[in-house]
Amino acid sequence: MMARIRIHRSGPLTTVQDRGRFGLQAFGIPTAGAADAFSFRLGNRLLGNPDGAAALEYWIMGPEVEALDAPVRVVLAGGGGSLVRADGGREPLPAWRTATLSPGERLIPGFTEGGAVGYLCVAGGVDVAPVMGSRSTYVRAALGGFRGRALASGDELPVAATAEGPERALAEVPSDGEGPFRVVLGPQDDYFDAAGIDRFFAETYAVSPQSDRMGKRLTGPALTFAPGRGADITSDGMAAGAIQVPGSGEPIVMLPDRATVGGYAKLGVVVGADISRFARLKPGAPVRFARVTVEEAEAALHAFEERLAALAAAAVTLE
Repeated sequence: MMARIRIHRSGPLTTVQDRGRFGLQAFGIPTAGAADAFSFRLGNRLLGNPDGAAALEYWIMGPEVEALDAPVRVVLAGGGGSLVRADGGREPLPAWRTATLSPGERLIPGFTEGGAVGYLCVAGGVDVAPVMGSRSTYVRAALGGFRGRALASGDELPVAATAEGPERALAEVPSDGEGPFRVVLGPQDDYFDAAGIDRFFAETYAVSPQSDRMGKRLTGPALTFAPGRGADITSDGMAAGAIQVPGSGEPIVMLPDRATVGGYAKLGVVVGADISRFARLKPGAPVRFARVTVEEAEAALHAFEERLAALAAAAVTLE
């Protein structure tokens, strides 16, 4: 029997996301996909899902969901919540611990912990129809996910698998790093003066409230341009983590819903191993950066993957 979940309270911004829509940026189609790939992938692995199984991504507070038709196994990645059982009783559900909802039972996530973004992952993944090879929602173009939009009360979503086997939990609170966010300079670092670049790595910035899934704007010392240079360039490709600098000099770090090209100079790019924890930053959070080489960025990504694998492998079976 196919399982479904019903949304009873959607939260501020809840969308269906998988790993993203790749191979189409040349046609102007953004990748979308999970902003915090670390939490998203780890939640899926805890359930025995493929890394790319679609989940519900939420910001600040998660959606209240009810199981329909058949048991549904869930896990919260990014903050705990509570379960409402068939008899009306409540019990806590910590983050990173699976639980099974029987038909009619509900999961009520709390606020996210340690960051702005969380995931409600389900066994088998959310089984909405793929669009252009992905189930991810890109709200600006009403593309993918559930009817191309954020979820609302009353929406019902199919789930690809019902619950089987014992519950599982992570053996430790997961972490994908701390400290300054590592940056590889380029491709337009020559558009900025040397003093401005040094200031960027020496000073502390803060995440502006003017941030979303497209990118996080930073407040702090304005970057200054080299003599004869300015913010404008001939538009070129935009990578995840790119640090784009408009005429105001305030950096913007680009996230999954970024445009495929941009016409402002890019000082550098936050390395792949640090993008997930950057995406989790709440408005007002302090931000420091550190300069690294391409070789160091590649080594960091290998360490990130090893950490993810080790955490998933150490998960324990619950009685």
